[in-house]
Parts: sequence; C-alpha cells; structure tokens
Amino acid sequence: MLETIEPHDEALAARVAGGDIGAFATLYDRYADRVYAWAAHLLGSGEADDVVQEVFFRMWDKAAQFDPARGRFGAWFGAIARHEILGRGRRRGREQRIVAAEEIDELLARTADPAPSLETRASTAERDSALAAAVRDLPAEQRRVIVLAYFGGLSQSEIAAAIAIPLGTVKKRTRLAFAKLRNAVAEHGSTRAGVG
Repeated sequence: MLETIEPHDEALAARVAGGDIGAFATLYDRYADRVYAWAAHLLGSGEADDVVQEVFFRMWDKAAQFDPARGRFGAWFGAIARHEILGRGRRRGREQRIVAAEEIDELLARTADPAPSLETRASTAERDSALAAAVRDLPAEQRRVIVLAYFGGLSQSEIAAAIAIPLGTVKKRTRLAFAKLRNAVAEHGSTRAGVG
C-alpha cells in the first residue's frame, strides 16, 4: 500500500503566496482548531471565530513574507495568531487576560508545529503531552507566572504588578518553574530512550 506524503507547511505557504486556494485550505485544516482553542481560552468562544478568520486572512495576505530560511512556518504563523489574540486581549484589559491565562495550561500541548510524518507527529504529541503534564504539576504560583508570561504576553514587571507580588518573587518563581520543566523534559527523554 502506498503511503501518501503530506506536503510540508513551508511548501504550502509558498503555494499560498502564489494564490493557491487548495494549499490555503490544507493549512486551515491543520491550524484552525488550534487557533480557535487558543482564542476561545483567552478571549472566550464568542470572539474565537472572528480571531480565526482574521488570523487566516492575515496569513493569506502576508504569505509572501514567509521565509523558510528564517524558520519554520508553524512559528511564523503562531506569531501572527499570538499577535492577533494578545492584541485583542490588551484591548479588553489586563485583568481579563490574567483570568483567561489561568485557564490555558492544556494549550501547551497544542503549540508544536504539525509534522508531516505520522512518527514525528506521535513523537511531538508525546513530548507536548509530557510538557503539559509537567506544567500542570508545577505549584500554582509557579504555573501562573509561566502562563501569564507565555500566553498572556506579560513581562516579569507586568506580572508583578498584575498579581501584586515583588518583581524578585516573579523572577524566582520563573527560575524554579523552568528548572522543574527542564528536569521533567530530560526525565521524559531518558525514559523514552530506555524504552526503545
């Protein structure tokens, strides 16, 4: 039986830049659910459809600006989505972003680029699942600063002001959280190596 090889995102982006609707539809199928979930968690489901539409409109409009020599399509597209979502969040106010950011731990499992091969997808999903579990296992105060920084787009100073704690405490919690995440990822990697 012949295996169908899925085109890489980077190749699809080049085709979108040339006006290929089919390539656009394929990228939409790969990324729309992720953008919707991220937007729904940060902004609410009422605004998520508008965000998806705007993000894909921008991708269509700016596809010619994507340069695969500078990085992967997923990272470039993720920056477009993140900019749109966080921009809307800023317009809604910092307080709402903080509340929404507390609910998005599971989104960490959805941030990797979709991979063209089944094996790579499985490996990525397993790694992302382990990372999401590690973030969920962090103490609440450490998890909060990580989520506010990554998904809320807040600087350490903004986090300190938003949750009314000293900047030094934010830095310490961030440092501790990253150390625990590094250990969890390293432990997961050694467990996988031992299984194979």
